[in-house]
Amino acid sequence: MSNSKLQLVFNNYPPNNWWDDDALVRRERPKDVVYIPNNSYLIGVGVSFGNLGIRASIQTPISEYNEDIYGKSSVFRLRVDGFVKKWYLDAEYYRYSGFTDTNVAIYDSTWNRPEKLIREDIITRSTNLHAVKFTNKKFSYKAVFKQKEIQLKSAFTTYYKLRYRSENYNAAEPFIPPLARNPDSKYGTMTRLRMNDFTVIGGGAGVLVWNGFYLGAMIGIGIGGQHQSFTLDSESGIHYSMIPALDIKASGGYNAERMFITFQLNSEMTYSALPSTFNQEFLAISYFTNFEVNCGYRFDMGPHISRSVQWANHIIHTTVDAVMGKGHVKTNKKASDN
Repeated sequence: MSNSKLQLVFNNYPPNNWWDDDALVRRERPKDVVYIPNNSYLIGVGVSFGNLGIRASIQTPISEYNEDIYGKSSVFRLRVDGFVKKWYLDAEYYRYSGFTDTNVAIYDSTWNRPEKLIREDIITRSTNLHAVKFTNKKFSYKAVFKQKEIQLKSAFTTYYKLRYRSENYNAAEPFIPPLARNPDSKYGTMTRLRMNDFTVIGGGAGVLVWNGFYLGAMIGIGIGGQHQSFTLDSESGIHYSMIPALDIKASGGYNAERMFITFQLNSEMTYSALPSTFNQEFLAISYFTNFEVNCGYRFDMGPHISRSVQWANHIIHTTVDAVMGKGHVKTNKKASDN
């Protein structure tokens, strides 16, 4: 079970206000146009086999706000993870469709009655690839965030991460509604924005362990480059920009020989400014926050399945050793082969 919130923020820069077409009403430009999906509660199922894992999640029937006013949203998430030698690899894809405009009352003084706020035409797709390496092998990312191992003792480490992200926003109408749009902004009529960025992040991580209970976290900062392509009502274009990166993850719970129940928090931000970070005329930011509860029980697989898993792991490790070379490190973590 998870609560996966995605918030889209669009902002066109000065002027702060302007005259309407009738030259009678002075409009205040809202600081931000903020979109959120009406459904962020997901339920998923996952399977792990050796060092590989996959999980898919979809929205529950529970919407956060009245669907008669705010409409419906749909969400799909797919995650795949694997561990190769000293590297921990994650790949994730998520798709959101249907967003609610939360600031409409700021820029539209006539909006005073319940009517649908949903922007069914807005669809976002995101692909994230992460490769993480820790300097202290006594810290087990598998145990703290994946429950594929059991951390036996507290440990702390520094880490670095390579991250590739591709985000694609599409809409039938401009992201910024006419009444909120800066009439002098070149990018006010944008209906498509695609961002591809590669970032390098460094930071620290740690875990405290006591009788099966644990509390772990990792935080890092970095910088990267971003390729931006966009579509306006009259033209399309491409820009390049430098962007900041922030990496925050936390996990806690109980992880023992058979049973585990954990709570996890993951927060990510995508930042895109046009025409550039230092010359902002159009700003788009997405905040993705995921809070999830994982419950599991490890059954005894029996000798036949256990030997099959051990054989598969042996083949994987032999192949990786042949390609990348061998390495042996003492750890304070216990593998979970059930």
